[in-house]
Amino acid sequence: MSQALTLARPYARAAFATARDEGAFAPWSDALAFSAHVAADPRVAALLANPELGRDDAVALLAPVSHGETYSRFLAILAESHRLPLLPEISGMFDALRAEAEHVVKATVTSASELSAGELDAIKVALR
Repeated sequence: MSQALTLARPYARAAFATARDEGAFAPWSDALAFSAHVAADPRVAALLANPELGRDDAVALLAPVSHGETYSRFLAILAESHRLPLLPEISGMFDALRAEAEHVVKATVTSASELSAGELDAIKVALR
């Protein structure tokens, strides 16, 4: 297992526990996806590595417009711990924990020919 995944795991679990307590899986998932996308940009990654970038500036850079105070505190903790580059891994782990908690299973259907609406409906029912 990679070191990034090992380092990201406790943060993902903490984010998941907080989202579960708030009943806000979707907003947290969206916010983490946004922050992860921004943090993965090479230009932003270089900026995050700059020791002169303050914690509040990093949070402002990575937080989506419609985020809560708890999410800002989470980003601040990541900034203080120099873990902001782990946001893509944290986001991925959070989504896996969410899918497990919500009993979501992703499936891919491959067919030699286009499926009819009835066939698609039957597959959806079977997967439920």
